[in-house]
Amino acid sequence: MNEIVVVFVAIFVLIGGIVAYGIISTSMGYEEDENQNYIPDRIERMFGKDPSAKKEKEQSNKQKKVSK
Repeated sequence: MNEIVVVFVAIFVLIGGIVAYGIISTSMGYEEDENQNYIPDRIERMFGKDPSAKKEKEQSNKQKKVSK
């Protein structure tokens, strides 16, 4: 039972650390966060996600709505 608690605490600390790093580094200007999800774009690119793709998709959807 103690092992489960330790695993949950470790996961919580890991995720909390990433979010805290994202907030601090983007507010101080060290990192960029185009989609404002508190995860720096550099970390998203390391895991294979392109943060600018979502922003471009939203802009193209807005342009389609305006042109209709």
